[in-house]
Amino acid sequence: MSEFNEKSSGVSEEPVKEQPRFSYKPNPMVERAYQFFEYKDYKTELEHVGDYVLINKDEDREVTEKKVMNLVTLMNGKKDLIDLSNLTKIRVLFTIVPEAQAGEYKKVIFKDYDGSGVSKDNAVFTIRKGVFKDD
Repeated sequence: MSEFNEKSSGVSEEPVKEQPRFSYKPNPMVERAYQFFEYKDYKTELEHVGDYVLINKDEDREVTEKKVMNLVTLMNGKKDLIDLSNLTKIRVLFTIVPEAQAGEYKKVIFKDYDGSGVSKDNAVFTIRKGVFKDD
């Protein structure tokens, strides 16, 4: 488990007590994309439940991964997010794709807004419906 995945689960470096519910890994098939996994007690393997695919290839790799880390932190019910204000001068906006268009996934399109003109698509986050109880 990566150091971030351990931190986002609230598990210290001491004996590992539990696996975080959600974790992420870079997608081995798609450059600048990440896969989200869910750990379930009754399964021995992590289950793939979603993806984050970067559209804006000009974004710094460090910023992209920190955004993904923040998503996983929120998915795990934690609030200690990484402050990105010193790395970027943009506002992050989002649009939730209507269910009729998203199929079996919930889909969110993240957008960058630099204060001039219109926002630009940055990334697409998809997560399988039913992963969260409110689906």
